[in-house]
Amino acid sequence: MTNQIIDAVKSGLTQLLHSPHIASFMAIFFIGINFVIVRGVHEQYPPSVLSLWRWGGAAILLTCFTWRSVIAEWSVIRRNFRIYSLMAVLMPIFGALASFVAMEWTVAVNGAIIQSLIPALVILIVWVVGLEKAGKTQLVGLFLALIGVGGIITQGDFSVLLSLNFNIGDLILIGSAFGLASYTVIYKCIKEKPSPAVFLTVLCGLGGLFHLPFLFYELSIGTPMPFTVETSLSMAYVAVFPSLIAIFLFNYGIDRLGPSRAAAYHYFLAPVTAAAAFIFIGEKLHWYHWAGTITIFAGVFLASAVKTKN
Repeated sequence: MTNQIIDAVKSGLTQLLHSPHIASFMAIFFIGINFVIVRGVHEQYPPSVLSLWRWGGAAILLTCFTWRSVIAEWSVIRRNFRIYSLMAVLMPIFGALASFVAMEWTVAVNGAIIQSLIPALVILIVWVVGLEKAGKTQLVGLFLALIGVGGIITQGDFSVLLSLNFNIGDLILIGSAFGLASYTVIYKCIKEKPSPAVFLTVLCGLGGLFHLPFLFYELSIGTPMPFTVETSLSMAYVAVFPSLIAIFLFNYGIDRLGPSRAAAYHYFLAPVTAAAAFIFIGEKLHWYHWAGTITIFAGVFLASAVKTKN
């Protein structure tokens, strides 16, 4: 009897760990923590260098374990090098670096609103290219989750949306959102991919290389880049969790759930970031955080529980 219980628990844990829903949520969780950490050191490091550490550091760590597999699967990489390069521009540059840079011109509330458009943009793109047709229940779920995000970032007062002014930072964020949405769709459409670890190595490696011109610019103007315990730990985190682990989990979610259902988990970014800010930097949680989180959970459940028409 005891052995049967142990086996049942092991089986349940195995299914949980292999769940694409858990994978998609954890990817957003690590990215949400990343925003809080980067916020703490953004005055000490320029955005381009933070982003370079995120992707270049992940590439170095991965290569230590995957270089043999990269050599073995080089023929696949060579045949699809152009599309992989495009994806490295969409995710590390448009998706990550652009969002960091945009914060110098815009405010966080505008950024949160625009980032929450990613699931809707994915549905728009897959509808245009004919990859998926969203059902009514899925659209209702996405709209419900969007309301939850709006409730959090407007602190329960949606009238503040009427007073928002968009600037160059907001335009950059819109480009960033389109970049992430396009990456999500293209990844699902690629017919020939290497193993997940090799693909992630290539993505991070190319992303790191594409950051070098920005690094050279910062060096040319003499931007200070001090190494302290705080910044070193931050660099270690951004190189492992929001890039290496999060992208691996997000890609897994795209493969198993499809682009639009996996992208719906981006709505969790607002409540996850709010919770992380409460834990690590002492920001208070209010009623609209809890109400928004519950609404987001309900919306994502509807959007992900109902299968799309392929």
